[in-house]
This record gives sequence, C-alpha cells and structure tokens, in this order.
Amino acid sequence: MLQRKSRNPVAGMLLVSDAADSTRRAQMDLVLARAEAANAPIHSFGYGRSHDPASLWLMSNHTNGTYTFVSDWYDLRSCLAGCIGGMMSIGSMNMKLHLKVIDGNHFLICKASGGPSSIVASDGHNVDVDVGKMRYGERKEMLIEVELDNTDAFHQNNTRGVRRTMSATERFNQSLGLDAESIEDLADLTDGMMDRMIDEVPVFEIDGSFYDPAAAKHVSRLAHPVLLTVTLLPAGGNSTVRQQSGRSDTVIVRRRMELLASDMITRALVLVSRKNYPAAQKIMNETKRIMHTVLQQVSQSLPPPSSNGTMVRNRKEQLTLACVRVLQAILQDMQTLSDALEENVDLFAHDQRNFGAQQVSSSLLRHNA
Repeated sequence: MLQRKSRNPVAGMLLVSDAADSTRRAQMDLVLARAEAANAPIHSFGYGRSHDPASLWLMSNHTNGTYTFVSDWYDLRSCLAGCIGGMMSIGSMNMKLHLKVIDGNHFLICKASGGPSSIVASDGHNVDVDVGKMRYGERKEMLIEVELDNTDAFHQNNTRGVRRTMSATERFNQSLGLDAESIEDLADLTDGMMDRMIDEVPVFEIDGSFYDPAAAKHVSRLAHPVLLTVTLLPAGGNSTVRQQSGRSDTVIVRRRMELLASDMITRALVLVSRKNYPAAQKIMNETKRIMHTVLQQVSQSLPPPSSNGTMVRNRKEQLTLACVRVLQAILQDMQTLSDALEENVDLFAHDQRNFGAQQVSSSLLRHNA
C-alpha cells in the first residue's frame, strides 16, 4: 500500500483472519503506525469462534474500518461481497460539517455524539464534525445537545410586569371608563400581540464540505445550508399539546439507547479482558434494566391492535414501532451476552467476545443505511 504507484480516490484493505494468538503490544504499535501511514481503512473479518477479535477490532477502529464476525466459513463470501459493494458505492469522502449558532445569546451547543468525531468550541457557538465517507443511501444520525439560556427573556418579562404610575389624565379617563394608552404603551401592546403568535426561532446553521470521487473535485460549501429552527407555541395554547411536547421523540430515544448499549458493551468487554467478571455482569444487568424500562414506556404510547390484527399506522406510530423493534433487538443481544457470561466466563472470552465486539459496531451503525 505504501509503495503503490497509482492511488485511487477510494481505497481499502480487507483482512481475513482466524488466528487465536494475541498480538504483542510492540507489534501492534508498529502495525497501527504503518496502517495510519497507508491512509486506508482496514475492514477485518474474523471467522470461527476461536479467533481473537482484539487485534482486528483495534486495527479497524484505528483506521475507521469495520469489524465483522463470521461464525461459519460459508458465510464469508457474502460478507466480503457486502463490504466490497459498500466501497464501490461511496458517494462522498472527507465530509466535514460545521454547525454555527445563529443566536449566540440564547443557545449553546454542549455536546455532539453519535459516531463521528467532533470538536465543540469553548464558547459553544461552533462545532466541527468529521463525518468521513458517505455511501449512496446512507444516513448517519448524530445527537446535538443544545442548552437554552433564557435569562434575558426572564428579566424582560419581570420588567414588563411592573406597572408604572398613571398620570392625572389617565386616571380621569379611567374614571370615565376609557382605556387610555400612551405612546410608551405601544411597545407593550405589540409584545403582547407577538406573544400570542406561533414563532420560528433559529437555533443553528449547518454547512459542510466534501470530496466527490466521481467528479474528482472538492466542494467547500453546501449549495443550500440547512437551518434548524424551533417552533414556539403561544403561552395560552392547548395543555394537551404542551404535555405531548414534553415527551422525548422516539427517534431521539432510539438513538440514545443505541449509543448507551454500544458504550456499556464496550465497558463490559474491557472488564472481561481484565478478568473483572462481576463488574461486567453488573453493567450488563443494569443496562438491561434501563432498556427494559424505556421499552415499556415507549410501548405504552402505541395504540392497541384491532380485532383482525390489521391497522393503518401514521408516521409517528411507525417511528415508535421501529424504536420498539430496535430496543427489543438490543435487549436480545445483551441477554445473549449476559447469559454467556453467567454460564462460563472462560468460554466467554473465546466464544462470545467476538460477538459482543460486532454488536458494539452494530449499535453505532444501526439504522444508518
């Protein structure tokens, strides 16, 4: 890879291994340094239940590649074909997003999570996200946590609530039953009218740059930057609408649970490698309890099925049903790992650790395509 004369825009390495021997730290450091110099992702495939996924997993994560656990040799060909097909369908490379807060006095970006690496500015007004490669039809979901600072509006409302002293003319008009308005009151009247209107408040703007391998050109800015806005309802709106808006969206809940499962499985695998089996089992059980509680809460929002079992669902119910299915799949995977860890800890290192390593990537990349 380092000595090749021609370099394609899209390049990668496929590594198939069934080795059970663990690589020493000095050897792994040399391999990672050379892999970084090659500037190509390593897509590793470990087949057989006796192989050691630690080195394969480390190389794939270090080079932004993928790790795939193949339990049967006859499934290896289809896994390789899927990986090569994914490399052939790359539509953009080196994609970078820039998030800029429009109104810096009210919104601050606290954290960006969901897979790609990101850098949040110290003032919380700018975020740079390194997305990397994007394939045709692929969707990468990121969570951007924004903090609202409405102290200025709070002080303004308190100041507006203070009644000023009426003049003699105003008191005379009031005694006659007339509502006199002075010139200074026009601003308060306008603010009251604005408070009863539905408003769209801008939060932040998203722009980006990428490299198109098909056209062999760089795009420094998007043709139409995306502007994220938040809808503000009037204060005297329907109480039912306000109660429903306080509940988290099922898409956000699903993505949070996927990231939580990926993080907790990774921590459990690290504890297993250190032979701290009780702590790993505790993490798995606690995560299962959280998943089960969230699954029950999300399932309660679904309407009961009809008598004939058929129902035409709207878009919100379809997203809720998709969230329920993803949470059930995550719970099943974690139950498999927990049972294997509880039955035989010695067999877990050789039989289920590779499955857990793949589920970490599956939770991060779930619903991306």
